Amino acid sequence: MAELKTFAQRCGGRFIVFGSVAQQRLSFDSDFDVIVDVPSAHEVEAVELVEDLCRHHELPADIHLKSLASERLLARIADHAVILP
Repeated sequence: MAELKTFAQRCGGRFIVFGSVAQQRLSFDSDFDVIVDVPSAHEVEAVELVEDLCRHHELPADIHLKSLASERLLARIADHAVILP
């Protein structure tokens, strides 16, 4: 996750990790649930970074852009999300 923190700090954004990874409850069918909250000029690069890291760790990715995320999703994860950086 260090790469995500570094990227977020560099571009003035953040990654909101939720689900089993954030709750430290990984299982054989876990995926990496994340909301990418970065300036629009960096969204593609941020998504590609998450995809590359997940591929490297053999972990499926479930990536959402905050600019497109519903308020319902954001409210549902608010209590257990981990924000990077």
